[in-house]
Amino acid sequence: MINVFSVNSEIDLADFSRLLWQKKISHRIVQQNPEQFVLVADREKVRETLALFNQWQQGLIRPLPEDNISLGGYLNGGKLAGQIGQTLQNAPLSLFLIAVCVLLAFIAPLDAPTALTRDLLYPDFSFGTRIIILSRVIENFSVLQLMKMMTPILLHAGLIHLVFNMMWLWELGQRIELKLSSISLGITIVVLSLVSNTVQYLYGGGNNFGGMSGVVYGLFSYIWMWQLFDSSKGLNLPGSLIVFMLASLLIFTWLNLSMIANAAHMGGFVAGMVYGALVASISRFRRKAQIPQDGRNP
Repeated sequence: MINVFSVNSEIDLADFSRLLWQKKISHRIVQQNPEQFVLVADREKVRETLALFNQWQQGLIRPLPEDNISLGGYLNGGKLAGQIGQTLQNAPLSLFLIAVCVLLAFIAPLDAPTALTRDLLYPDFSFGTRIIILSRVIENFSVLQLMKMMTPILLHAGLIHLVFNMMWLWELGQRIELKLSSISLGITIVVLSLVSNTVQYLYGGGNNFGGMSGVVYGLFSYIWMWQLFDSSKGLNLPGSLIVFMLASLLIFTWLNLSMIANAAHMGGFVAGMVYGALVASISRFRRKAQIPQDGRNP
């Protein structure tokens, strides 16, 4: 949480807090006599919070009356359609991938393989011999095999596996689409899926695997690298989320359970770090190159 400002504890901020919630600003008010501190979760909301406080103090703005809207009001068709349309506009690729994964969870489940499931598995470059000969792989390589090197990320085994990965795909994917673009997210997912799936195939013992988790860890480290190398894009993660993701990666790796694609997790994580650091550094250098020598923005 980011400390925005502090005021005397005698000032009642309950009304102002309700105003912030109505403005969809996630916040906390912490009291430490003789002061109370207003903290927000999103750095981009700091200026808006300060402006709202000044208007609230001057009596220029007040929160709406207590919410007594009926269930029908919440389910207002026009408002709901507008929200769905906005979501589709802001994060179309994330939603498309989630929809595809949900569909395939029913028609191509990883835990009850169908013909389609087998068609979407990583290609067997050993051709049934368990020995990979690079010259033979290159000779027989095709566009279809390239696609199949990525498609395992769309397969899931069970509801928990699916829901967990889709929640993280949405949380991380829509951040990239909002701050960069859907094209940037698409290219990143291609890179992460190729690397994480290939690492899992080479070190995981076969091609019977699937799931978005390798890409998820890659998206996490990709965003983290943008936060470290070019924070001007506003692509960042809360410190608590960074700690959680790193801890979960270490725990899964340490447990080394057979049903978890640990190699894909680590491969995606490292690929996200390398690729994220590279593109964020290029972005930073390009921006600096556009600034005139007198230090003024172009």
